[in-house]
Amino acid sequence: MNNSHQPTVFSERIHEIDGIRGFALLGILMMNIMSFATPLMQDAMEMKETERFAGQYNEWTIFFINTFVTTNFYTMFSFLFGLGFYIFLSRAQERVQSVNVLFLRRMGMLLIFGILHGVFLWYGDILWTYAVTGVLLLFFYKLHPKVNLVISIVILSVFTVFLLMMAASMFVVNIPVEGAFPLWFDMTETIHDNDYLGLLGINAAFLGLSMMNVVFLVPVVLAVFLLGLYAGQRGIFSDLKGHRRLVNRTAMIGIGFGLPVKIVTGYAMTYETLDGGWNMLSLIANTLGGPLMSLGYIAMFLIIVRRLPVLVKILQPVGQMALTNYIMQTVIMMVIFYGFNLFNRVDAVWFLPIVLAVFTIQVIYSHLWMKVFRFGPLEWLWRTVTYLKVIPIKR
Repeated sequence: MNNSHQPTVFSERIHEIDGIRGFALLGILMMNIMSFATPLMQDAMEMKETERFAGQYNEWTIFFINTFVTTNFYTMFSFLFGLGFYIFLSRAQERVQSVNVLFLRRMGMLLIFGILHGVFLWYGDILWTYAVTGVLLLFFYKLHPKVNLVISIVILSVFTVFLLMMAASMFVVNIPVEGAFPLWFDMTETIHDNDYLGLLGINAAFLGLSMMNVVFLVPVVLAVFLLGLYAGQRGIFSDLKGHRRLVNRTAMIGIGFGLPVKIVTGYAMTYETLDGGWNMLSLIANTLGGPLMSLGYIAMFLIIVRRLPVLVKILQPVGQMALTNYIMQTVIMMVIFYGFNLFNRVDAVWFLPIVLAVFTIQVIYSHLWMKVFRFGPLEWLWRTVTYLKVIPIKR
């Protein structure tokens, strides 16, 4: 292979990446609170309107989240995963020869984290998807950066066109879908009864249903992984000054083209949940609007921190222990909505203040933890399993 295509080695931690990862965690919590606080998944399956989202101010809140947050931040996390994969392998190959085995062990542990999280805590886990899809990245690592970029664009374009065609046909045929998928349990009743075994059953059921969606989910996640891999191969984050024009252009294109798409899909997710055609159209948030907005957000973040580098310092510890904080968000939300019996009893208008309060707590304890330790607790366990040796955790 031509030397010009060899990996760019990352010798130091890039603080901006940790900052973006911390920022992504804020958005992920803001998106996930809809499922932590209400039976959103059950209502979606049964084609019912979610009670806590009704009313003008609640609808405005949900429209804001669905437009500016939903799909944008988990897509950002996917981009960072692809970038992190590249950094991990480019660093590992300096130290060991069996980097593939190392990475497979890393993905195996991530899969365990995901399944445990999804079954015993919350069904909305994304880690198992990342672990399964992450293995596929090994086939793309040594391809030319432009090849990975083209493959990513083709995957997202094909799925977008398919969804648009399906939505158009459903609008024409106007198939009634309300109440099409009745479920055998009541999520609200199970949680209010403190029935943990019942909750395990619900988690397993929803996790199983989401795993049936791999035909759509895995290719779309892989496409965004490849965008992150491309950024790593191009050395964009190891030379941000040299890529200023690219960053500025990405911010304009990502938000300029992504926002109109997300306004349409945000409207569909908020106001047309019972319409099959609108539901199908809303899925382009995953294949077009989300990827564009996430790239735009990342670029905007990099532009802002040129003037406000303190933002990186605030968010960096949160991003450094992103796995721990992601799982911790679930624990905190379960305490709030399950432990205090607030599930399906808090209107959506309160979601944003709750998220900001919880994330502020995460920022504080992340700073305190990282002053004493080198890694978050789950990050330390993940590394220990990956390298098959106990790594010192204290600074």
